Amino acid sequence: MKICIDSRKVEKGDVFFCMPGSVTDGHRFAGMAADRGASVIVYQDELPEAESDGVCYIRVPDVVKALNEACDSFYGHPSHHMEVFGVTGTSGKTTTAGFISQIFGHRMPCGLIGSEGIRYDGKEYATGLSTPEAVTLQTALKRMLDDGAKAAALEVSAHALAEGRAESVDFDVAVFTNLSENHLDFFGSMEAYFDAKKKLFQGLKGDGAAVLNIDSDTYADLAAVTKGRVISYGIHREADYRAVDIRRDGDRQLFTFCSGSRKETVCAGLMAEFDIYNLLAAMTACAAAGMPMKQIAEAASEVKPVRGRMQRIDAGQDFTVIVDYAHTPQGFADVFAVGRRLCRKGGRIIAVFGDDGGRDEEARRRLGETASGSCGKIFLTMGDPGDEDPDETAAQIRAGISPQTETVYIRDRAEALEAAVRECREGDALLILGRGGDGDIRLGSRVIPYPGDDVLVQQILEKA
Repeated sequence: MKICIDSRKVEKGDVFFCMPGSVTDGHRFAGMAADRGASVIVYQDELPEAESDGVCYIRVPDVVKALNEACDSFYGHPSHHMEVFGVTGTSGKTTTAGFISQIFGHRMPCGLIGSEGIRYDGKEYATGLSTPEAVTLQTALKRMLDDGAKAAALEVSAHALAEGRAESVDFDVAVFTNLSENHLDFFGSMEAYFDAKKKLFQGLKGDGAAVLNIDSDTYADLAAVTKGRVISYGIHREADYRAVDIRRDGDRQLFTFCSGSRKETVCAGLMAEFDIYNLLAAMTACAAAGMPMKQIAEAASEVKPVRGRMQRIDAGQDFTVIVDYAHTPQGFADVFAVGRRLCRKGGRIIAVFGDDGGRDEEARRRLGETASGSCGKIFLTMGDPGDEDPDETAAQIRAGISPQTETVYIRDRAEALEAAVRECREGDALLILGRGGDGDIRLGSRVIPYPGDDVLVQQILEKA
């Protein structure tokens, strides 16, 4: 027996939950689940078909809540037996969760669940979502626990919080990175978007820790809504944990990790100040979980960049190539600031980007505007269009690009990367944005095989 939310995966004896949804509704497939052998069907709304003989039907007030509780119980409450970190915010979730997994892994075995999939002890599983639904999430935590994990770091997206995917996870530490405009097509307003993020902190237990960015305007609001103890981190203001005396040494950044009178030196292979914020958030989260500062600083100095996040690609070329997941106007501004520093000998910034389907038209215009202010040349291409027309998406981005900025549209992403590499000269900085290490591209009903920007551009550079 297993728990299912996809009627196509139901087998004899399974329990099927009729999950409501904005695109489709699980109640429509209760009959199919029964035909495939479901022994129990859990639902909240009227079913469109008559009940089947031999099937137990259970009506509940809230299917999402019932699913979370059932999965947590079915798998033995795995998060109660682990140190669990949850990371939310507009940017930096993947990087911060990845850093936590690396750093805290020096204290005890620590798994990772996020945009890059589920990872622990050399095992990897794709999910397709930053925060998977409750069945996959609780299954993953149970697997990790059975394989010896004592901790786990989770990306917790605003969509996941709004949809209640992680309601039954027992978070010990909740981390907030930052807030900027994103997903307004789904949430409708910044207030609603932030309200979704708040849920991670509102649901935090009293002996949990809320790790908050004191340099963010969101700090006071989040501190006010959580029952957990508040632990601050920052660079520009006094905080419980702070990074000071930040300086660069080639591709590494050095800083002093401070808490009161305690100080430790960190030398990490990171390129941007926002990377320092992400690392500092991860270090503070590990401190909140009881890891000693000296051990944290030593582990932080060994962190490896997270795939597709400010990832430098080097095949011996005489220009710089960076792959990053940035897909918001603020994210673009942050990466272009780094790009300007990376240009040498009067080099230009060359950018390659598009946008995924289901995003906000005004935000797309602002992506173009932000890029236009920094780039010598832009190669517009597709992101992950889904059911949208990538040509129309590119036109919406182009509306924000100055006519003075040389811009080329190449629909095929692989072809766009090849053209951009051919365009680069010595001293240029090529910034490939929006997808990072994300794989296959969905265009309507087609799935286009794609290895990720990092893998593909490495191959292109090696053949050049």
